[in-house]
Amino acid sequence: MASIEPLCLALVLCDTVIEDVRTRNKSLVNMFNGILSPAVPVRHDKLCAFAAFTGGRGEVPISLRLCYDKEYERDLLTLGGLVRFPADNPHAVVDIVFEIRGFVFPRFGAYTFELSCKGRPLMTRRFAVTQTRDDAPHGN
Repeated sequence: MASIEPLCLALVLCDTVIEDVRTRNKSLVNMFNGILSPAVPVRHDKLCAFAAFTGGRGEVPISLRLCYDKEYERDLLTLGGLVRFPADNPHAVVDIVFEIRGFVFPRFGAYTFELSCKGRPLMTRRFAVTQTRDDAPHGN
């Protein structure tokens, strides 16, 4: 069976994705769109990129890339995976989780996570690495 490119329904960044083994439902823990740091480069211990797709057929190759926006053409990270759609249900929603450990963000500024299928972008998610201010109030 030939593969058909899916529609991406979601791209969410979080610390952890927990999957219930019985229902296969997923819980996304601590969703975020950026990190704060007093200095760069800054290492992020663990980040998960959760994506949901529908409308695909067969085994579909999906890739996730990360780039610094000012150097959009240069990949800082590229991960690949296969999404397998059930043959008997063209409306199925299928999830994939990319786990990224120990990534070092080299600069402050805007980054983009981009999902693609066979080189065609499906969805992007912006991400910011922001410098903490010395005069910012501290929590109680």
